[in-house]
Amino acid sequence: MDTMVLVVAAIAVCVVIEMVGFRAYKRHKAKKESRFTKEHLAEVYDDLQDARAFCLAARRRYKDFATSAVDGHRLRDAAILEAMADGEKSHLTELEEFRERLHAEAVSPANLQAAGASLDDSLRAFAKTVDGWASESCTDFAARARLRGYGDIARMYKRMQEVENLYAGICLDIAEGVEDGLDDLSRCPTCGTIVTGRRPAFCTVCTQPGFEFVGVPAADERQKVDSGLREQQGCL
Repeated sequence: MDTMVLVVAAIAVCVVIEMVGFRAYKRHKAKKESRFTKEHLAEVYDDLQDARAFCLAARRRYKDFATSAVDGHRLRDAAILEAMADGEKSHLTELEEFRERLHAEAVSPANLQAAGASLDDSLRAFAKTVDGWASESCTDFAARARLRGYGDIARMYKRMQEVENLYAGICLDIAEGVEDGLDDLSRCPTCGTIVTGRRPAFCTVCTQPGFEFVGVPAADERQKVDSGLREQQGCL
């Protein structure tokens, strides 16, 4: 009988502790949400705006590169560049989850120069710009967010940094005509990372299930798509 009483008492104590802890967590969360304002975020808010401006410009630039690749009959390269443009869209979606809560104002794309006499020269120049942003600005953004106590924003920047560094490397591979590692590609729909070969069980950047990855069409598949679009346009 005494044992039963002790068990019941222990269970009651655990329930009380859990209830107190849950209420404390709710109060902490409510307090943190109430402080999630432009004024309190300060530099972190400016970083969110700057990150969006960069991703908008990068997405536009990849689209332009893809168009140039199609004009040069480099269909495989065009498909990869369009996949990276979609990856930037994934970054913009993640950024918007925070910006919507802040009722952030609209942001114009950043002025990202990618000057070059040819597509390959432009890709080399742009790869340097992207790598610099990821290694410097994105790292600073993550540090400031972590210092302010916003680990979720810091983790987002960490994912963006990893993906942007990958994109810079892919741009260089395309410019240098590297074939290995640019076939049988697929893209994570959440963070935009691109993998080659067999899809992983989970994304190494954001843990998204591998079966949800989106395939990047190969050159022959892209050719069929382009031919179909031209036929449709001819019928109009």
